[in-house]
Amino acid sequence: MLTVYSKPRCMECMYTKMYLDQNKVEYENVDIEANPGAFELIKHYGFTSLPVVALDEQFDNAWSGFNVDRLEELKESC
Repeated sequence: MLTVYSKPRCMECMYTKMYLDQNKVEYENVDIEANPGAFELIKHYGFTSLPVVALDEQFDNAWSGFNVDRLEELKESC
């Protein structure tokens, strides 16, 4: 399951989720302000900016930021 780690008032987070919604890509949104454990998790994997888009629980192919190229690849694989 695709997971987007985000926070309110984050423009890149909003654009990422908007792109996924418009392209009907299912994802779970995790608000790191409401879930401090999620914030610690993404820090553990070395991420320092949001959103973090994770394709699996191991963060093997995860990325941060609004990355249209990666989102396009994701859309095509769904």
